[in-house]
Amino acid sequence: MSKNLSLLCLVILVFISRATYASAENTNLFGRPNSITFKGEDQNWLVVHQMYLVGTEIEYETKIRYKGDNEKIKTLPTMYYSFTDKGENLGVGGVFSLKESNEFKIRMVCDGCQYFDKKKKITFTVGDWEDYEERVVLFRE
Repeated sequence: MSKNLSLLCLVILVFISRATYASAENTNLFGRPNSITFKGEDQNWLVVHQMYLVGTEIEYETKIRYKGDNEKIKTLPTMYYSFTDKGENLGVGGVFSLKESNEFKIRMVCDGCQYFDKKKKITFTVGDWEDYEERVVLFRE
């Protein structure tokens, strides 16, 4: 009987330690909102950036719409965008082109970025790495 009891205790301890280990890595997202939205615009750009908690992963969706009339911007082969907070890069950004459409949209899993639910505003920066750069402040809705 004591051998069975010892085995049972061992199994319970292993189960508890695995459950604790598996949940410990995700405690920083527990109790936080499942989605957040930031939106901002100026005379040239309308930007909506949404973040989602999907299980233990962070996903984001960014919509960038060009409202301006500068033909050079519409024909650039690539433009870079990023999000910053007080000058610090937030790890979200990429490359896009407006050649096909005045709107760019992307949704992806955010590997290594932070969840922005503690922020009230972020800054969207767009440019072509050379002589054009523009910033739009996005506010949390």
